[in-house]
Amino acid sequence: MFAWKWYQTQLGFVSTDDAFIDADKLTVSSKILGRIISLNYDEGDTVKAGDIFAVLDSTDIYAQKNEAEALLFTSRGNINLEKVNLAKAQEDFDRAESLFKSNVISKEKYDNAFHSLEQAKARYELTKSGLKTAAARLNVIKVQLTNTVISSPLNGVIGKRWVMEGDVVQPGQPIYTVFDVNNVWVTADLEETKLASIENGNMVQITVDTYPDQKFAGKVYLMGSNTASQFSLIPPANASGNFTKITQRVPIRISIYPVDENGNRVNDKNIRLLPGMSVEIKIKLKD
Repeated sequence: MFAWKWYQTQLGFVSTDDAFIDADKLTVSSKILGRIISLNYDEGDTVKAGDIFAVLDSTDIYAQKNEAEALLFTSRGNINLEKVNLAKAQEDFDRAESLFKSNVISKEKYDNAFHSLEQAKARYELTKSGLKTAAARLNVIKVQLTNTVISSPLNGVIGKRWVMEGDVVQPGQPIYTVFDVNNVWVTADLEETKLASIENGNMVQITVDTYPDQKFAGKVYLMGSNTASQFSLIPPANASGNFTKITQRVPIRISIYPVDENGNRVNDKNIRLLPGMSVEIKIKLKD
């Protein structure tokens, strides 16, 4: 309580309103080509891990699955037949080999039995390969069927819906972007001239525009390793031409949590901090 009152009333703060609530985000994409027949959520909706985002038309894939199952059934029948044929060819050759060694049959008959055995082995291997191919194709189709149902990978809030029902999506095309609102922070872009007195652990007073009557606090816990301009669409290149010095801004991360009048942390389930909300911060400078 004393510490809270102290840094509320002393000078030595750095303030900015160039700050907002931030969170980890994950863009969920389609893994296959398909037409969307169902979209179950809109922007701002809360979702849980496993909730079904979207369903793609699976009519053609089910038809392929039926064909693949029929081919696999036929291949299994063929492999059983070739096993029988191979066993008989082996038996015939063994008999012919014994008779040939006893000079009962000619070399020609022995050679015929040998070639018949080799052909039976080749047919068996070919049929076995076909069986493996048919089984692999069915597995691929089953995975494709699974991919017609697109689910949320985490608990969070829909930040962006990228498609509409009826759209045909390509593999890798975004469907939704989801924010993990269970782990939010403040991202603030501070002028580089203000960074010298700031370090990890500095206490921060925070005001969230959405909750003007609620106090928030936090600590600086991550200092940016570069300025925001380095990741702009066209980063500055000053090797030639005129140069105008512009004060750069460096992003920092600040934890955030609601507090009461005495600065004690509180747990208010009615407070919902969402990415993009505007905030103002006051960082207590180090001595």
